[in-house]
Amino acid sequence: MSEQFLTSPTNHITAIAGDGDVAAAAQAEVDGAAEAGVSVSLIGPEQSEEMTIEGDDLGESLLARIRKILGDETPHLEHLAAALEAGATVVCVGLPDRDEVGDEDHDALKQRIADLLLSAGATDATYHGRWGIEELTTGR
Repeated sequence: MSEQFLTSPTNHITAIAGDGDVAAAAQAEVDGAAEAGVSVSLIGPEQSEEMTIEGDDLGESLLARIRKILGDETPHLEHLAAALEAGATVVCVGLPDRDEVGDEDHDALKQRIADLLLSAGATDATYHGRWGIEELTTGR
């Protein structure tokens, strides 16, 4: 098994934006908050043809890239893949390391970012931490 699949998920929040407008609004909300150490990337439906759970070219597949960022959480990845195939965009927000900001500030930042994503219309906000996935909400 590739080393990229053995690493634990770390410091990312994902949310599903039903369309490009919601994705752009979610990205703008997070960018507008100007939180130090926070980065936003979008994975759009146009990349869905690259998706696969198994395959010869995992290094180039969308799910392999998500796994590399978030760790191997296959059921959640399948949920994200289904959303992409249905035309949604996955918003992926990287957070600063918990050790750099402290536990309390990290938890507050995590919830603040999730609230921003949800206020922009995204759903299914989840935090991908060192020990697994935490649902921040399943939708609004």
